[in-house]
Amino acid sequence: MSLIYPNDNSPIWVHYFWMHSIVLIWGFTGALGKLITIEALPIVWFRVLLATIFLIFFILITKKKLYLPTAKKFSILVLNSSIIVLHWITFYYAIKISNVSLTLACLSTGPFFVSILEPIFFNRKILISEILVGLGIIFGMLVLLESVRGEELAILIGLTSALLSALFSVMNGKIVKKINPVDISIWEMGIGSIILGCYFILNDNFIKTLSSPSLWDWFYLTILASICTSFAFVQSVRIMKYLSPFTVVLTIALEPVYGILIALIFFGGSEAMSSMFYFGVAIILGMVSIEAYLKRKKRKKNIYNT
Repeated sequence: MSLIYPNDNSPIWVHYFWMHSIVLIWGFTGALGKLITIEALPIVWFRVLLATIFLIFFILITKKKLYLPTAKKFSILVLNSSIIVLHWITFYYAIKISNVSLTLACLSTGPFFVSILEPIFFNRKILISEILVGLGIIFGMLVLLESVRGEELAILIGLTSALLSALFSVMNGKIVKKINPVDISIWEMGIGSIILGCYFILNDNFIKTLSSPSLWDWFYLTILASICTSFAFVQSVRIMKYLSPFTVVLTIALEPVYGILIALIFFGGSEAMSSMFYFGVAIILGMVSIEAYLKRKKRKKNIYNT
């Protein structure tokens, strides 16, 4: 049972298995976004709406009391919800106008943006190692750009999505110390579904949007919201209790790799890119791994000195 429900008594390989399984599940989000035939905005609305419903079922089954935020914390949750909604909109829009592989390659620059945003939000100095790693990532992006001429708009939107993802991670990193992660997710998904629902109502597109998905679209949306969002989030929170931040960061860095491989299996030729493209992706992922290693080394040094 420890494989299905990892706990304090589970062997370490069970936690590694689940961490990689979760990242593999996240790797399917790009492919699902391409399989779903409706536009990016409705995809995001249905994702957050269905995810909210599944998370509410989760707290009802576990008999967990719903957290009620103060006005100040609620305003932060609204801001964070808006950021994650914009991240997903740009992510799926980039996929719609280009392909999964290119979008995920852009998304892999997220840790670089985090290293820029963290000093601003947490009032610390930018490290020399972060600047060097950042330059390496920029070089990787230039190689990638050279390999996909004519896709500048998709790359710009993909990088915007990566920036929004990084901003969301940093913002959530501050509030997660005060609110339970499951409560954060329920509120942020719920607020996002209300914001987008109001948008469709104000634009007289509510009924049209509700009726736009086909039967297959509903099937893919249900998988996206339940397995790739609600389940993966709850399970990842549980697993992160048993693994080091270094292991988690390195494992999550594999998401673009899993996502690109999944896209190649599902869509074949339309996702096949040049060798220069994959070289650029390899440089970016290599720089992300180096950054994670350097941060782990610095954290160990700080612990040793205290």
